[in-house]
Amino acid sequence: MKKVLLFTSLFTIPFAFGQSNNLSQNSITEVMGSLGSSLGTQEVFRFKTGAITQLNQGSNFDFGLNNQWMSLGQVDAGSQVFYGSRFQYRESAFVTGYTDASPAKPRIQWIHNGGSTARNLEFRVGRGFGSPNNPQVNILVASMTPLNGNTYFGENIDTSNPFGDDPADSPKVGIDTQFGQKGFSIRSVNQTSLGAPNIGAEITVEHLDFGTGMIIAVNGNQSSTGIFVDASSSQNSIGVLGKTHPNTQFSAAIYGDAQASGNNRHAGYFNGDVVTTAGAFLPSDEKLKNNINNEKSALERISQLRPVTYSYNKTDGIALPETNQHGFISQEMAEVFPELTKDVTQPIFDENGKIASDISYKAINYTGLISVLTAGIQELNTELVNEIASVREELTTVSEELAEYKANDKIRQSLVQDSREVSDYAMEQNIPNPFNDRTVIRYQLAAEVNQASITIFNLNGGFVKDYPINENKGEVTVLASEIGKGMFIYSLTRNGQEIMSKRMIVR
Repeated sequence: MKKVLLFTSLFTIPFAFGQSNNLSQNSITEVMGSLGSSLGTQEVFRFKTGAITQLNQGSNFDFGLNNQWMSLGQVDAGSQVFYGSRFQYRESAFVTGYTDASPAKPRIQWIHNGGSTARNLEFRVGRGFGSPNNPQVNILVASMTPLNGNTYFGENIDTSNPFGDDPADSPKVGIDTQFGQKGFSIRSVNQTSLGAPNIGAEITVEHLDFGTGMIIAVNGNQSSTGIFVDASSSQNSIGVLGKTHPNTQFSAAIYGDAQASGNNRHAGYFNGDVVTTAGAFLPSDEKLKNNINNEKSALERISQLRPVTYSYNKTDGIALPETNQHGFISQEMAEVFPELTKDVTQPIFDENGKIASDISYKAINYTGLISVLTAGIQELNTELVNEIASVREELTTVSEELAEYKANDKIRQSLVQDSREVSDYAMEQNIPNPFNDRTVIRYQLAAEVNQASITIFNLNGGFVKDYPINENKGEVTVLASEIGKGMFIYSLTRNGQEIMSKRMIVR
């Protein structure tokens, strides 16, 4: 059975011929005249309707192994009429022409018997017929396989089986290039505004189970780039636009797989700001973890960090922000939390997507600091709770002491009021009050008095400390280290008699 590639098969052309080398069923008309202005040429011979044939080898005009022949003209094939040429070389044929079959279309057709003798259909260019081993004369441009009608482009094609021509996954169109050649290039230019975008290439894949729009494999010794995109526009420039639909179990507009983690391996690398309209999530499931331990001494380690504000240097190849920044220094972070720092070596590409140089620097995992800061807050909260409990206990003690003082306050006031000299004395409130280090008490004695004392009592009336006064007017400094913490009564006394009293608090 004949196997047909590119177009539908032509019927075998029936011809009758005798024993002579050249035969004609009808007479040949010799014409010397113009065919008309539409052609503008001179006719030498005119043939009637039919076909010109040549049987070069063999006995029949068919697919026989040893038959080589050609035909030129009009052939009535029964269901259709074909007008054109056919060149038969043993078990394959090359046909060009036109058929009146519906739909009537011009065609270029390659026919073979589908057997082992079927060869590739080659497209070549050169200065002559040359030979396949002399590319300066004859260069292979494309080759079409007989198995699936696949077409492969490139002068270095393995014509026997260029892409592993398997019916299951062989490419319909393949490009095989070497020596730094571009395999495929698309240029779409539109200099007018027609309201529609230019589209360089569109891929549509419809499937029932699994489908992939494009598979790219780049293997090399130094640098490999799967897709290089350079988008430029006066308004919006998007290098890669990925979309997914919600009716799927798993959706990722762009999916990066670094295969492994570690220094200088990144599933995604962005040279510039990254904006997300939703959350950014990291895997944190317990089933993915081991060696789980509580953070310890978080406050102590946080206190070793140095929060700073800074601005970036202008650095070629890195799109760093120009505004003032807040953060840490990677080298300093590495001394406290080495696991939160990473060494990065970033390639720098030229305008053609080739790596021109690289730059190395240290980076910080700021997300990893969240748990450390949380532990620090928890430790601080525990300290505050304990401090508040201690203060409450002290306040309770002070409240009890104050109650006892109030019980005896009327007695002290009566003693002061009984003194006729009170109006001649003065003692100000200590400054500052409350205090935790030292405080100052200013005083003034009566005109004829230059000796007295400022005496400190606790709320129970117990003696704490006495500060002698040898001047009519001055000030006394009280140290917290000398009397302790709490609430105290300080009194101006002369000859053991309390003249006036005030309260002070030591924290």
